Amino acid sequence: MMNQGRFLIAAMCAAAALLTSNAQENEPPAAKPAAPAGSPGSAPEVKFANLIRVVNIQGACDVNNPDLGTFQPAKHNKAYPMGSIFRTAANSSCILVFSAEDNAALSENTELTVTACKENCESLTLKLISGSVKTTLRDNLADGTFFVRTPHTVVKNVSGRGAYSLTTEDTSEVFRLSTITGTAKIEGAHYTIPTLQAANKLTIITAPDRSFTSLTAVSGDFIIELPTGSEEPIIYSMSPQAVVKIWRENAPVGGRAIISTLVVSPTGLARHRFAYAEGRTILKTGELERQSYNDGLDDNLPLLAKPDAPKSEPVAEPLL
Repeated sequence: MMNQGRFLIAAMCAAAALLTSNAQENEPPAAKPAAPAGSPGSAPEVKFANLIRVVNIQGACDVNNPDLGTFQPAKHNKAYPMGSIFRTAANSSCILVFSAEDNAALSENTELTVTACKENCESLTLKLISGSVKTTLRDNLADGTFFVRTPHTVVKNVSGRGAYSLTTEDTSEVFRLSTITGTAKIEGAHYTIPTLQAANKLTIITAPDRSFTSLTAVSGDFIIELPTGSEEPIIYSMSPQAVVKIWRENAPVGGRAIISTLVVSPTGLARHRFAYAEGRTILKTGELERQSYNDGLDDNLPLLAKPDAPKSEPVAEPLL
């Protein structure tokens, strides 16, 4: 009996070993861990969808599909190709969806077009033709990912929430923009604003022939860089009601552009005034180097000094 018991135990152990071996041979190989995003060999991240989806249509919203070339009523939740032009009528609105986290809401009487880079939709540009649009974007969008353009201004590195409107007043382009929660960089002819932060608001007025541009700070503090014709630009801290005025004129001989700039503080004092010829560093007038100052008691003085005040001649017209 003891020998039979030992034989039975040995047979059971042998069968168990055989089953274990077969199971290991038939088990599929373990999957390799996925490569982290951004590592060599991983698929490139797609920032936005390849198509623009229209939702929440209120009133009349038309789309000019570049494949058709004519405006037709937009359809709810339909996707349209890049390069499409969208417009809303009076008392109308819609939302353009670029990804699960990024969209733009068009107000009434708005027209814009959406374009993208050719590969993977890694960047988008809203070309605002007229009207108002509010963007809701990821706060961590990389630089060079989202742009808003007008005929005379480009807003770069847009992230978070922002509001933009473009109107025409007395034939001039009036561009109002605000960064509600995000950031943006503003570039135009002869000025750069490196960073607009949350709650900053700005109004830019540009003549149709670009002969004049006026920038007025509406809310918040931010830096503006103004070229002076030399290597170092003027750097000025804009506060609400501060104004920068830029005149442009072509020289009668040679046609070289002559740029005149005036910076006025929120209290009406001329802080910087200078003129220069583009491409000719030796042709400059007015302020030739940066001024160092702190807004203080003198800010209560008017822009034009009284006769008994120290002689000062702030510029109210173009220098050239």
